Amino acid sequence: MITQNYFTLPFYIPRIRRLWTNWPEYLFNYMLRRHRPTEYRMRGGLRLIDATGTLPGTLAEVFVRRQYGSVERFQTIVDVGANVGSFAVYAALSCPGARIFCYEPEQQNFLLLRQNLQINGLEGRVVAFQCAIGATSGPRKLAVGISQLNAFDDLRGGASHQVVGCATLRDIRTEHRLETLDLLKMNCEGAEYEILESCSNSDYEGILNIRLEYHNLDARRRNGESLRRYLQARGYRIERFSRRLTDSGFIWATRGH
Repeated sequence: MITQNYFTLPFYIPRIRRLWTNWPEYLFNYMLRRHRPTEYRMRGGLRLIDATGTLPGTLAEVFVRRQYGSVERFQTIVDVGANVGSFAVYAALSCPGARIFCYEPEQQNFLLLRQNLQINGLEGRVVAFQCAIGATSGPRKLAVGISQLNAFDDLRGGASHQVVGCATLRDIRTEHRLETLDLLKMNCEGAEYEILESCSNSDYEGILNIRLEYHNLDARRRNGESLRRYLQARGYRIERFSRRLTDSGFIWATRGH
């Protein structure tokens, strides 16, 4: 399906050329939706391996359109739905002193996440866990599709699945002794609602910034508008609210001034 992103992409070509040494390959793969395994090489020397051919759209969100914004000032970052490491590499590049904790449950994605951290020499300060984040701890069934469609909420008949371990945000803070999180980044294909709804007011007091991709699951309670109101009711100021067609968008929420 052709979206508005295709029509605005030409405005980002100068940035794409500055980012990637093999930028023509990136553009062809993105525009033509060619699912071809590729290694994307940044001009600063960083590399991202895409073994499934599904990474160009994610790279556009993180590096080109910067949908998660500038992260230089954040020193403690939790990345929920780390996929193969695009945001983790972006955050590590942006703030060399930050501690970054990545959570990705799907097996193939996690292996690529570890590989991308290793080839960029980031294993020392970016820690990766093969684990889902949800409302409760314990094993969960994860529906498995193409890379960005792995979700709890897609367990339709006949869909393949993996049984994965699951933890809560409170588990993360307790395990790593994180009094505060400077940034909670989330892209977890609909699980953002149960994760955030399970947090207490005291949990929220320790999460200073949230930047997430939301997914509209239903028209009444679990959609971007309702999530924006929910976060505002818990003391956050909405810095950014965007829509992408009717199915998803981005929210930036902060407790700062």
